[in-house]
Amino acid sequence: MLNLIRKFLRPTLREQLEAGVREALRRYADRHTAPNLRVYISTDLVAEGVDPALWARDEAEHLRRFALQWAEDNSIARAGLRLEIVLLDTKKEFAFVKPVGLEEKARPSAPMAASTPVGAAPGGAGAAVASGAVAVLDVVSSPSFEGSLQVNGELTVGRKTEQGVHGIGDRYMSSKHARLHVERGGLFVTDLDSKNRTFLNETALPPHQPQKAAVGDNIRMGTTTLRVTRVEG
Repeated sequence: MLNLIRKFLRPTLREQLEAGVREALRRYADRHTAPNLRVYISTDLVAEGVDPALWARDEAEHLRRFALQWAEDNSIARAGLRLEIVLLDTKKEFAFVKPVGLEEKARPSAPMAASTPVGAAPGGAGAAVASGAVAVLDVVSSPSFEGSLQVNGELTVGRKTEQGVHGIGDRYMSSKHARLHVERGGLFVTDLDSKNRTFLNETALPPHQPQKAAVGDNIRMGTTTLRVTRVEG
C-alpha cells in the first residue's frame, strides 16, 4: 500500500524534466543568458506503444517553450534557445538535463599536440595512412574525451581502445561505433550498426552507408559530439 502511495505521489517524467530544465537555467541566471539544453533519457522511460522519435520531438518542443517562458519570466535573454532530446537504449533508467553551448565557448582551445593521428592511436588502433588526406575534429562535448581528433586516411572509433579501434571512453558508444575516412578532399562518416546510432547534424545515419561531412558539421556518437574543423587531401 505504501509503495502504491509513493508511486502515485512520484512526479511524472515531464515534471521531472521541467524541474531539470529549470535547474539548468537557474545555474546560469547570473550570466543573464540561457544556454542551449540537451536532455538525455533512457528509452525505458518512454511509455510502451509510443513511437520514441515522435515522443522525443513533441517533448523537446514542450520543454523548449517551457525554457523560453522561464527565461522570460526571470528576465534572462535568449534568442532562439535550442533544446534537444537524446534517447539512449540502456538497462538503467535515467533522465538528466545538460546545458551546452556556453561551456563550449569558455573551453580553451586544445593545442594540436593533443590530436591523435590514426597511425599513433594507442593499442594498435588505426588504419593505413593516406598521404595528404587529413581531417581534424574538435570536441564540442564529451564526458571523457578532450582535445581534438586527427584522422589521417581512416579511423574506426568506439567505446574503448582495442585492436583496430580508437577509444573515446564514452560508455554509450558501441565497441566499434563508426568509421571516419578521408578521400578526395572529403570526410566520410559510416555508422557501424552501433546501438545508439551515429548522428550527422542530429540526423541519424543508416548503418554501413558512408555520409559526407563538411567543415562545421557536428558528429554525435553516444554522448560525445565532435565538430569537423579541417579537411584536406
